Amino acid sequence: MEQMLSFCGFEDWLEFRSTSPLSADPVNFDRWGSQVAASGCIEPLTNKTINGSRIQVGSSWREGLVYEGINSRGRAVMRIIELIIAEQQLSSPRIYASEGLTAFALRMRSLFPRFIGSEFTLDPEHRRWMYPIPFEDLQRLSMATDTFDIVSTNEVLEHVPSVDKALGEICRVLRPGGWHVGTVPFNYFSQESTQRAKLSPTGDIVHILEPEYHGDPMNAGGVLVFETPGWDILDRALAAGFARAEMRFFVSLRYGIVSEHIGGVFVFCCQK
Repeated sequence: MEQMLSFCGFEDWLEFRSTSPLSADPVNFDRWGSQVAASGCIEPLTNKTINGSRIQVGSSWREGLVYEGINSRGRAVMRIIELIIAEQQLSSPRIYASEGLTAFALRMRSLFPRFIGSEFTLDPEHRRWMYPIPFEDLQRLSMATDTFDIVSTNEVLEHVPSVDKALGEICRVLRPGGWHVGTVPFNYFSQESTQRAKLSPTGDIVHILEPEYHGDPMNAGGVLVFETPGWDILDRALAAGFARAEMRFFVSLRYGIVSEHIGGVFVFCCQK
């Protein structure tokens, strides 16, 4: 099973779902995930053969199928980065990721000399401990304009108070033709994003819905979700300055990319 499709809007996705029975059957998803866990897969970028016995299944397919800290959705991002590097014939790409301590960041740093990863925390003690890993706020990046070939944000945008500011900054630091690639918790059956919290003019957090927190290496209590994007994030990316914005739906037994509910992993891709 190998499928990568690009969707530029909610209606395209709904049409695909209505005409592709494989994409709507959870029995298939469990079968695909179990096959990867049993037979193994290939890690993108490193081309390493992963034996099934080395894979940790986990509690879900999207967040599971873990090999050396990288899960199914992480391999989806790595594969798309691999394709971009090949398509653009990048011999030594400049890559920035909004993570500096994760297995994904460590793998990227080992492969690309001009990779840089950062973390974010408001705690001064954590910032001192984190040094020399850079501290960056996606809403106010310190990087120069038109710098990077690729920017990756994985499970981060939902925690930023203003997704629109973050998209504008990501676009700014990418060179023309560069790509943003990343994953985000996604309302794939909704055109509208769901705002869960916001900042008041004085900087206080205002909760709109019940607070939701996700795990974070820099915050023991987790990090607050401000917004869960829907399909309107594509229009917002275009408004932020990107020339192209799409959701790539990716399922691959070869690369160990499977998800529950919809079968594949959505990767948010925008080109400047």
